[in-house]
Amino acid sequence: MAESTNNNDAKRPGIITILAVLFILFGLAALFGSLFLWGEGFILNFPEGIDLGLPAADILINAPASILTAIGLWGMCRWGKYMAWFTAGFYLYASVEIFAHYAQLGELSKMEITLPQTVAVIMAILVMIISWKHRESFTN
Repeated sequence: MAESTNNNDAKRPGIITILAVLFILFGLAALFGSLFLWGEGFILNFPEGIDLGLPAADILINAPASILTAIGLWGMCRWGKYMAWFTAGFYLYASVEIFAHYAQLGELSKMEITLPQTVAVIMAILVMIISWKHRESFTN
């Protein structure tokens, strides 16, 4: 049986690996989705009337935080656990902001709005529970 060359692979619980992969995917989706304004245009040549607040927050906060969280969780670094909590909090805050914004517009029933934000809220809650449960495993 081949031994792992990375000692963290043996110590990292499978659920933490899954969370790290999800954070990478969320981070890349936030980055590339926002660069193209979620199908509305390109951020450097944006159409008139498009609010750049949420895409800017995705590019400047969400994407880097999600990617750093993934790296920290993958390496089982103590700072990765704290980044996971920060990023989960950001997901919750941003989701409430998006839910409230679209509720005011009467567009909350759109699946392309509610589904990703609901997934983000569920992931944020799971991240806090799982990283707390495995808090002693983060040693680096």
